[in-house]
Amino acid sequence: MKEPMLVSDDEKWKAVISNDQAYDGLFFYAVKTTGVFCRPSCKAKRPARENVVFFTTANSAANSGFRPCKLCRPDMVSYAPNAQLVEKAKEMLQQVYNKPFDFSAMACQMGVSSSHLSRLFKQHTGVTPRQYILRIRIDKACALLRQTNAGILEIAYHTGFQSLSNFHRYFKEQTGISPKKYRKLGEDES
Repeated sequence: MKEPMLVSDDEKWKAVISNDQAYDGLFFYAVKTTGVFCRPSCKAKRPARENVVFFTTANSAANSGFRPCKLCRPDMVSYAPNAQLVEKAKEMLQQVYNKPFDFSAMACQMGVSSSHLSRLFKQHTGVTPRQYILRIRIDKACALLRQTNAGILEIAYHTGFQSLSNFHRYFKEQTGISPKKYRKLGEDES
């Protein structure tokens, strides 16, 4: 990490142009024409270089009469709206894992489009929402297979699968073995 005083204005400008997160906290930039100040990583429209002023702290920018950007929230120590949105989606999926769910309705409830939420979800978790809920279902099924004597069909329905064939297919995809074999391996270990 570079020291704030060693970063030249040219280097700061390059960081602003490239929305470089590595410079967040080292400096802030303000735009004279809008009266707003931002983090270097802000995705707002790029200002003209002649309208930009650099500051070492958010307070110094605010004290100079600039207001914080509503997009990047440079006035907050930790602001990650996309990560918070994904965490909220994960919580909601964990609550409805065993029920049929409408991802579009869930995204609408969160105030975003389903394609935007899906893209953010994959960016932050490495899996799609559908893959995520399948993992939850299979994990719950594994626990039920180890801890109960419930039938495989009952476990399939209890974990949100609409058919036994889908349950078998996804279970084997995720674990490499059938539910019956999984249960038998668990019994052998006991």
